[in-house]
Amino acid sequence: MLIRNVAIALAAFALLGLGQANAANNGSHASLKCDTCHAGQAAPAAPSQKTCLKCHGSYEALAAKTKGDKFNPHDSHMGRVECTACHSMHKKSQFICRDCHAIPSRKFKGE
Repeated sequence: MLIRNVAIALAAFALLGLGQANAANNGSHASLKCDTCHAGQAAPAAPSQKTCLKCHGSYEALAAKTKGDKFNPHDSHMGRVECTACHSMHKKSQFICRDCHAIPSRKFKGE
């Protein structure tokens, strides 16, 4: 049964374009078990913002933490953006504000 479940999980990662090397967490989340963020999911998918905020506090608290930034990604004209729009635990994160704005590269905390 365990082997079957592992095979199903690996197949799902492959279908989503995630190789085995990318299936592991990176950065500050590397020590977390998959169920920490993906509990109850039938297939691997990005966790909801609600899941992220269980550990990281309210969206308003995140905006306060990044208040000193010239471009505060947690207090923007786009409103409350899903965490996974910028943050990724399985591949390189991207600062989506750069899709429209000429903002220098930024390093994500914990990476």
